Amino acid sequence: MRMNACIDTDRITPGFADPVFDSQQSFRAIMDAMTHPGRKGVVPEALTPPEPVNCASAAICLSLLDFETPFWSDLNPGTPALEWLNFHSGCKIVSHTYDALFALVTDLSALPPLHHFRIGTDECPDTSTTLIVQVEGFAMKNGKRLTGPGIPTSRRLSVGGIPGTFWEQWHAQFEIFPLGVDVIFTFENCLAALPRSTRVGG
Repeated sequence: MRMNACIDTDRITPGFADPVFDSQQSFRAIMDAMTHPGRKGVVPEALTPPEPVNCASAAICLSLLDFETPFWSDLNPGTPALEWLNFHSGCKIVSHTYDALFALVTDLSALPPLHHFRIGTDECPDTSTTLIVQVEGFAMKNGKRLTGPGIPTSRRLSVGGIPGTFWEQWHAQFEIFPLGVDVIFTFENCLAALPRSTRVGG
């Protein structure tokens, strides 16, 4: 689904003030988060997307999506937030989770099961979905115990609002590694990544 042609550009608020510099800064923050799972990072506070999209989610989308990227979100078609993301990234909006290389969930109560997204193939595990999930906050103590690549021993991460079923699905996903989705949690201008290689304990 292409939306650009029918977007009322007069009501679209600005994206990155400096598209090259801001997207590079955001990209570095995203890559740092992916290589250090569970460690909180920040993106430049240079974006004011329409609600309910937060600054970090917007920065990820504008930095990683382009006109070739299939993108799914829980935002309703025609909403200002979805039009804003589509206009500034040029992404290809898709209707089904399985078709998306990137996906955004803004409402935790409607978080789809992980197996509804692409898990990649044995030949191309990198064709799986990267799932951006907006959460209610972060805490680096008294949370889930993370281990795996990019974590020297272990790291604690508490993610506000994530249902318990998500962690059950994450454990199940590890059985099909290296297939599976990657997750980036966001809150305001903060992010923390959970690559599929990360094990999660109590």
